[in-house]
Amino acid sequence: WYQRRVREAVVSTQSTGVPNSYVWLLKFPALGEANVQAKAAEFGVPPGRIIFSSVAPKEEHVRRGRVADICLDTPLCNGHTTGMDMLWSGTPMITMLGESLASRVAASQLTTLGCPELVATNYNQYEEIAVALGNSPSELQAMRQKVRLSRATSPLFNIGTFARHLGDLYLRIWDKRSRGQPNDHITDTTKRTLPSDRLLCTEPLLEAVSPDEYMTRLMKQQQSVPAWKAAPNNF
Repeated sequence: WYQRRVREAVVSTQSTGVPNSYVWLLKFPALGEANVQAKAAEFGVPPGRIIFSSVAPKEEHVRRGRVADICLDTPLCNGHTTGMDMLWSGTPMITMLGESLASRVAASQLTTLGCPELVATNYNQYEEIAVALGNSPSELQAMRQKVRLSRATSPLFNIGTFARHLGDLYLRIWDKRSRGQPNDHITDTTKRTLPSDRLLCTEPLLEAVSPDEYMTRLMKQQQSVPAWKAAPNNF
């Protein structure tokens, strides 16, 4: 039922909502291409309106993501890494909030990025968001600008903050263990700070820097990581 509704939404968007739109999919597995094309023909999608690309290296994958106007997330199992890749490329992603963890990941990503307006609660709203952006170049450009700029201010891509919070969490887990306390949810919001020399990322890389500068700094830090930090059992 879910997949049928997705197909209906795509067909409706192509035929009535955004008549000049194209669907761009990954050729994986290769045998899936013929099946998708055949099913699309049953729904009345004109030939050539669904384009397939082969699997590409990570850098090219993210770079070509900029070519797409909008990324339509899949409801049952969201784009996890794929969603992050598309948002990092500056491409807006539309998702529908589901009930399972796998169907809520994209909504979390978009909310953290500061773009909750791209999260639909039902299929009709999912289609409406796509059609509205597809038919309004100005709204689409504004949304792409918002996504692009939010990368440098949102916690979503702030690796330094993530590392510090994760380190704080590990310390609190170890404290509970060393005191003989039973395993339980950690609800205490008081944070402990990891010593700066034990952090992989020691500065807020995304504060007031461009995404390109962020990547440059991150690469430099990764190249200068001390040997002890690369050891698997030396936390």
